[in-house]
Amino acid sequence: MKVYQKVTAALLEQGVDTVFGLMGDANMLYLCDYIERGGRFVPVVHEGSAVGMADSWSRMTGRVGVASVTHGPALSNTVTSLIEAVRSRSRVLLLTGDTPPEPTHFQRLDLASVAAMAGAGYEKVYKPATLVRDLNRALQRVVAEDRPVLLDLPIGLVRKDAGVQHPVARPLPRAADVPTEERLDVALGLIAGARRPVVLAGRGAVASGAREEVVALADLLAAPLATTALAKDWFRGHPGNLGIFGNLSHSAATAAIAEADCVIAFGASLNSATSFHGELLEDKKIVQVDADPGAFGCFTRVDEAVPGDARAVAAVMGEALRAAGHSPARGWLEKVQQRLREHRIADDFQDRTADDTVDVRTAMSRLDEVLPDKRVLVSDIGRFVVGTWPYLHVARPQDFASMGGFGSIGLGLAGAVGAAVARPGDLTVAVIGDGGFMMNMAEFTTAVREKLPLLVVVLNDGAYGAEHYKLIHYGVDPDHSLNAWPELVPLAKAMGARGMTVRKLEELDALRDIVAELDGPFLVDVKLDPHVNVMA
Repeated sequence: MKVYQKVTAALLEQGVDTVFGLMGDANMLYLCDYIERGGRFVPVVHEGSAVGMADSWSRMTGRVGVASVTHGPALSNTVTSLIEAVRSRSRVLLLTGDTPPEPTHFQRLDLASVAAMAGAGYEKVYKPATLVRDLNRALQRVVAEDRPVLLDLPIGLVRKDAGVQHPVARPLPRAADVPTEERLDVALGLIAGARRPVVLAGRGAVASGAREEVVALADLLAAPLATTALAKDWFRGHPGNLGIFGNLSHSAATAAIAEADCVIAFGASLNSATSFHGELLEDKKIVQVDADPGAFGCFTRVDEAVPGDARAVAAVMGEALRAAGHSPARGWLEKVQQRLREHRIADDFQDRTADDTVDVRTAMSRLDEVLPDKRVLVSDIGRFVVGTWPYLHVARPQDFASMGGFGSIGLGLAGAVGAAVARPGDLTVAVIGDGGFMMNMAEFTTAVREKLPLLVVVLNDGAYGAEHYKLIHYGVDPDHSLNAWPELVPLAKAMGARGMTVRKLEELDALRDIVAELDGPFLVDVKLDPHVNVMA
């Protein structure tokens, strides 16, 4: 058996049933063999999209996403998406390969340096006989380190005999840790002494499956619940749900957060968006629980750091407090819950819908009503997220992915394609700004070719929205940020899809019937006024 055939066999034995990529000299033999053995290969237009799709696919499935590209410029094309996956702590294996061993080869590139620059791990297959061992190690590192790993299979090895190999070994998950009794006692002392605590959950708590334990702890503490943006809607329906904690909070949540005297954070990094650059956490006791010790104090000061798995720590905390007979007053929680019952999201903003444009906040609220509850939401980033994430909900945070860990626009479409491949039975909704869509518009053809049930909502203000707002702030003509795009629906139709332009709020109602019978991608070009600043 040749090395390229053994790669295929090992991947399939590892349970890798989907690979995203673009063929070239370094990978075409094993990718063709993979297809012929029954694996699903999703070819992309641009190599960066392969990593973006594998990233989103991994977030939706909880498994390792696999991308494959050839050498040299193919790898350099993946860098932005690779950094996005690193910053998002996604489990991605990137298969590539070094060029032929010729010092003057014009596509030569130091692969280990590229991986290090992106923050990814690096492993290399040094000889044919170690192929499976090296693949095992790369996959184990992906799972253990919660970050992408680049596996370098040099082109000079792929057609050699594989020989006798190590057996395939599935990667083992990290163990669930419980903190020491001493550290837990200090944290519990801070928590028990709080009169107005808030329990905050991030994506790390979601990943640990800690919802039941975190909710039980909050109920025991008489504390409302909140989430980071990436864990959005995890507590939706609970009477104490504040929703998103941070710069996307609604007015009732903002009031409760301001009054709180203690925040107990599970699996949340407490970054600048969550803490509003630390302002929301001032004058509060902060207890941070995280499986990654590197998270402590990274963005803001912490009074007590508790290393451990969110689910295990929440359970132990609850047991200890119940054993101690902790029974706090519930008056503040009841006041917060009353505010939440009375709160109406539309009261937090003035609807700026006009004759031929819609207000993005109103449009997303309407879309939330029109679309089926069971949906996957993938978001690009830009000014529009302020008017999107608080208004367009998901049933579970696992159904939401933001392709914004690196702050690059234009990654949302590839992420949506990866999510749609991962969740073929559900409607995937991509929310993208016009600039981000135009940046990688060609990948729309991948969704067409794969016949994915994908609703692409382009929030089109004809400008780079954040820059438009900032230019006004700086006293510079904001029209310099405007763009003259072609009409998007004809472009979608030219690629083999359907679409509609929305200038009136009620036009969104047609999507109720359209998505019910969706057999391929559908583009919705929502016209916005660039002068309406949802960030103000």
